[in-house]
Amino acid sequence: MLRLMTASVLLATLPAAAFAQATPKAPASAQVCVSCHGPKGISFVVGTPSLAGQPDIFTQYQLVFMRDGQREPGTMKPFVRNLTDENIRELGAYYAALPPPPAQKAPGEVDEARVQALMGPRRCGSCHKEDFSGQGESARLAGQRADYLAKSLADFKAGARRGRGMAAMMEVAVTLQDDEIKMIAIWLARKP
Repeated sequence: MLRLMTASVLLATLPAAAFAQATPKAPASAQVCVSCHGPKGISFVVGTPSLAGQPDIFTQYQLVFMRDGQREPGTMKPFVRNLTDENIRELGAYYAALPPPPAQKAPGEVDEARVQALMGPRRCGSCHKEDFSGQGESARLAGQRADYLAKSLADFKAGARRGRGMAAMMEVAVTLQDDEIKMIAIWLARKP
């Protein structure tokens, strides 16, 4: 009993920082990612997603899709083409271990009831989780850049980008109007 009390007293006197999660060490392959995706995986570049807090397997799939030509990598083409499977596994694990981005202060009007009416029947929470923190091969949407989310939804709608599996994202996005895409993107960006 005395040991338990001593341990409790010792733990109570430690600073809260002693319990804070240490930032994982970036793999060498992540050094090139920093200029666009940010030093801690939070992007400040228009049109560039934040990677911090993305599910490990989601990041891995996207990198494989880009490397192998199943997804157009744009400016990332010279970087992804030389990634090894080991590099991809390291990057997935690294970005998943980083704290996710905070809720964004995305400008624009949002009609909460309309967003719910649009997203509810599409069952967005079943793949991306109810809090939109992502899981498995489904991206974290909460706190993501609104401009990137809007572009992604527009790309899914146009068939320029596909999700893994049965093209679920294309089916979800195809009937959305441009103003609806923008409003959904702003709403998701503002989520913690």
